[in-house]
Amino acid sequence: MRIAMVSEHASPLAALGGVDAGGQNVYVAALAEGLARRGHDVSVYTRRDDPALPEVVEQAPGVRVVHVPAGPAGPLPKDELAPYMDEFGRWLARDWARTGAPDLVHAHFWMSGLAARRAAEAHRIPVVQTFHALGAVKRRHQGAADTSPAGRLAAEHGLITGADLVLATCRDERAELLALGGDPSRIDVVPCGVDLGAFAPAPPRPAGARRRILALGRLVERKGVDVAVRALAELPGAELVVAGGPERAELDRDPEALRLRALARELGVADRVELLGRVDHRDTAELLAGADVVACLPWYEPFGMVPLEAMACARPVVGSAVGGLLDSVEDGVTGLLVPPRDPAGAATALRALLEDPQRAARMGRAGRERVERCFGWGRVAEQTERSYERVLERHRREHPPLRERTEAWLGAHLDELAVAARDAAQHAGTVDRWGARLAGLLGAGGRVLAAGNGGSAAEAQHFTAELVGRFVEERRALAAVCLSAETSSLTAIVNDYGAEELFARQVAAHGRPGDVLVLLSTSGRSPNVLAAAERAREHGLTVWALTGPGPNPLAELADEALTVAAPSTSVIQEVHLMLLHAVCAAVDARLVPPAPAPEEQEAPAPRTALRAGVA
Repeated sequence: MRIAMVSEHASPLAALGGVDAGGQNVYVAALAEGLARRGHDVSVYTRRDDPALPEVVEQAPGVRVVHVPAGPAGPLPKDELAPYMDEFGRWLARDWARTGAPDLVHAHFWMSGLAARRAAEAHRIPVVQTFHALGAVKRRHQGAADTSPAGRLAAEHGLITGADLVLATCRDERAELLALGGDPSRIDVVPCGVDLGAFAPAPPRPAGARRRILALGRLVERKGVDVAVRALAELPGAELVVAGGPERAELDRDPEALRLRALARELGVADRVELLGRVDHRDTAELLAGADVVACLPWYEPFGMVPLEAMACARPVVGSAVGGLLDSVEDGVTGLLVPPRDPAGAATALRALLEDPQRAARMGRAGRERVERCFGWGRVAEQTERSYERVLERHRREHPPLRERTEAWLGAHLDELAVAARDAAQHAGTVDRWGARLAGLLGAGGRVLAAGNGGSAAEAQHFTAELVGRFVEERRALAAVCLSAETSSLTAIVNDYGAEELFARQVAAHGRPGDVLVLLSTSGRSPNVLAAAERAREHGLTVWALTGPGPNPLAELADEALTVAAPSTSVIQEVHLMLLHAVCAAVDARLVPPAPAPEEQEAPAPRTALRAGVA
């Protein structure tokens, strides 16, 4: 497959630990590489936040990162990016028109979904949506502190109900999606993964060393690091290492870092709390290996990569019983789950593991076995691939490719046209009689008028043009007037007399006794066409009609009618044009002198005479 991933704020190339750089960056990078290893071509589209960035960077074999110009080419908080998603989507649509559309687009986060949907609609490809966090859940837990844009909840609802497939990362998120109106048949649960090579077991910390608790992740309030600080106050002899946030030199200006340090001083544990600031992702395995217990205590967590990384390093986890942790951490086996925002419960669980190293080691080994069985990126990529295949198959059923639809329409249309054209052969005698009548009329200075509405107006104009000009052979111009063609008269008549008089008044102006009026109407019921037929009869004109299936009022009102019994308007009009061409051919057969027979043509002069003449 050709897979497009849209991750508007979380570049797979970004350094981790900042306010808007965390698990989603890792997820997108690892999933893209996992899919590429399975033979797919993956392009990750992220917003250009630095003018010096190249447009395309190869992340790994089969994976390229494309920096999309949407909004200013500088860092912006993700909550300020929504206004630029339409621009992002338009750029994608133009780029895919130039390079070829992917088979599907997988949007990561709700704003990416807006951009992806805009581009996907233009190219009729399916959209797979992963939210990574739901605005409704964030609002529930953060209340007034939620900084999400005002339109987030409505936009997410549209994405949930409009996406071809939503990939939830855990059972808890699936339940949230269903509560928000999601279709259970369009929701798959595919977890996050972990790099089993980069995160691997390490020897336990030396005996006698201070027991170490590690809190790893973005330095934002909802991650619950303050819960770990409060728990530490009940764990004498233990230390808490906090990794994540801005660079270490910038921690003195970071509001959350300042809040945590103030809390540690208030609780008397400042000497046992160390804030490291941002840590490169490749260094986190070493940090995890150096911990006795990993504390993951968020208020809520859509999934959470850190518990998996801790278990991959054979370290037990004390986690909040929320979101993805309910799926990743097997309570009592790979770690202990406690209620969110419960420092006392967290302290009890941490103490149980810190004071029983053998139990902690057993849980660590069980955690490693669990991630090897369920959460390696190879397995996640395989599950994602199966979901992609399912959504592509359904999309093909529900939205046949345009070419196939065009071919199907064309085939059915040609079949219908063939039947109608064969049936039209019954009109050969009438067509020839009309040609003979027009040849005599127009040859003697008479006139033919023609009119119709819509497509029939174009055919009436086509017919008169063939007569005024020529059909095939050269002949003199013939007097033919299309009543549908003169804009000023049409608009003036409609304005002064109403649409029903549109053609009738022109018949009165241009028609003379003995002339012919040709009227076209696929229904045979157009009021202005019927009025023209009646006016023509009053003024001594002959009325011919070409209509759809009879009987109909126009066919009954006309002196003669050619009816086409086809079910579709387009076929009726095409057969009408064929019949009018046949009339033109019948006219030409009578007005164009026949070409002389070969034996009657003048023989060329001898070559010698030609040379003499030239001399």
